[in-house]
Amino acid sequence: GPVRDALIAAVSAWMDAMTRAVAQARQEGHLLADADEHQIAFEIHGLILVLHYEARFLRRSGAMERALQGFDNILARYCA
Repeated sequence: GPVRDALIAAVSAWMDAMTRAVAQARQEGHLLADADEHQIAFEIHGLILVLHYEARFLRRSGAMERALQGFDNILARYCA
């Protein structure tokens, strides 16, 4: 229905913007030349989703620290 369509549009716009930002970082030499912007955006989006799940739904302590470590791991794999 319309609520689902609006949610899809919002998430799609967010993912498109994040993918463009990652591609720009690659083009500017901050990431490895062969870094896949779609994969990186997917991994970052996954971290955001699990952070919401762990921190807000399950109220697990340390979720933010684990998400930040996950992001650091992504940077370590893809940074130039």
